[in-house]
Amino acid sequence: MATSFLSHQSVSSVIFRLDKLLPSLACGPYSDTTLAQLASLCKDMKSVGPLLDIEHKDRMDITQTLLTRIVQDTHLDLHLRLQVLEFIELRTLDWKRSEAVDNYYQVRFAQFEENNRIEQEKNNVRLAKSKEGEKKMKLSFPSLSSIPEPIDDQQFVTVNGEKIFLDSSNPELAATARKMLVDHFSNRLPVSSCPSNIKYSRTDLLTLATSPLAREAPQNWDSVLENLPAVIQRPPVSNKMAASGDSNPRLADPQAGFMPASLPLMRSFAS
Repeated sequence: MATSFLSHQSVSSVIFRLDKLLPSLACGPYSDTTLAQLASLCKDMKSVGPLLDIEHKDRMDITQTLLTRIVQDTHLDLHLRLQVLEFIELRTLDWKRSEAVDNYYQVRFAQFEENNRIEQEKNNVRLAKSKEGEKKMKLSFPSLSSIPEPIDDQQFVTVNGEKIFLDSSNPELAATARKMLVDHFSNRLPVSSCPSNIKYSRTDLLTLATSPLAREAPQNWDSVLENLPAVIQRPPVSNKMAASGDSNPRLADPQAGFMPASLPLMRSFAS
């Protein structure tokens, strides 16, 4: 009694699902959802096939006609078509199983599983080779992180027209080094390239010329005098002029050898 009730419940469940699926099977193309539901339904219909034919023969005839079209559709999955064919053949044999039929489908399903396994292994090999190729390509080309960023104008110092580039992971250290280089090379620039900002008025020059300090020679004057142009040097005082007792210090001092009015300018060179 309980077995009969369970069988009836199973038949009702199968028929309910079949009624929902038949409209989708009557017209193509078939969606992936429809084909997945059909594969599950074939398995259940085989388990209660005799009862389906007793209670719903007309509906089963319609179903077999639609399933025959699916078996003949070579565009569909082979495994699904094999499941549908097994259902049709069992129903044609009036649900009487035979060892020959069972062995045939067991072998076919086993072959299908083996072919599927081999194909999956090939796909895995192709995927592994593809990943290995991508890895080699990444190794052969530098990553974005390894490409140096462009150096801006603040990262080099120009000395005599040449650029000295600085690079450091510590910005403060780079800035300090840059400042030290600038200071170092600025101090070594030729005097001619650093014009003096010292300016003297006429009054200042006259005052300096009459000062007692104007009679004293600058430090290292002899060596400086050798490098001065002759046009700015005072000619040597002759013995005649010295004997005349000229009291003018600018003319009588034989050690001067220069025009006292030019003393401030000379000192700027000697300092």
